[in-house]
Amino acid sequence: MRVVVSVFWMVAGTAWALEENSVDNLYDEHFPPLHPNCTQVASVNMERSLTDLLLLRIEVQLRELKQAEQASAGILREMVDILTDNKVSFTSREVSCPGNFRKFGDTCLYLAKETDLTWEAARVFCQDLGGDLAVFRDANAFAEALRYVKSSVAAKDTTAWVGGRDHLVEGEWRWVDGEDMPRGTPFWGDYNYVREPAQGAAANCAALYGPDGFLVHDGVCGSKYKPLCQIKLSRK
Repeated sequence: MRVVVSVFWMVAGTAWALEENSVDNLYDEHFPPLHPNCTQVASVNMERSLTDLLLLRIEVQLRELKQAEQASAGILREMVDILTDNKVSFTSREVSCPGNFRKFGDTCLYLAKETDLTWEAARVFCQDLGGDLAVFRDANAFAEALRYVKSSVAAKDTTAWVGGRDHLVEGEWRWVDGEDMPRGTPFWGDYNYVREPAQGAAANCAALYGPDGFLVHDGVCGSKYKPLCQIKLSRK
């Protein structure tokens, strides 16, 4: 950005200098003060010569003014082109998702439909793809993930691991990046009319449970479910 600003002021300064100095400099060059004795010359030939000289100087002045105007316009056009190119480069840096990942906001999601792994193995699987098990910062991100998962699987009894667990302190659910997991609606579902998480100390890992509309349930970490992987995008 600093380069663009420097180019702008350099080009603009050149254009202004051309406009301010061109007329004065050309006038001084082509119309120096006449010697006082010239006004005392009565010869017709001298008058004609003086007239021809003045006309020639006017013609030269007009030609050089036109050239200065063209140069100034060219500089301004170049400045506009530079600024336009930089604007395009700044606004067109759209980051895409790799491989089979689908873009949702500033993240990419991938459900490994053909793979069933334990929670730990599922996390390693996602890390090998350059991401981690999916986390959801708000209800909108969660809703997008649900739509993606529901459209990706045919069997509604499918379950997918996500990046949450309470393995350190029972009941304190956190995402894999250390942030607290949201609780209650619309994230967590019900099991036998009891609000999740409700499976006790043996179930320390979070999963999207298909039979309950893929809402979050706590599951036994050694169970084998499908990894829901996520890559966070960053604009460079």
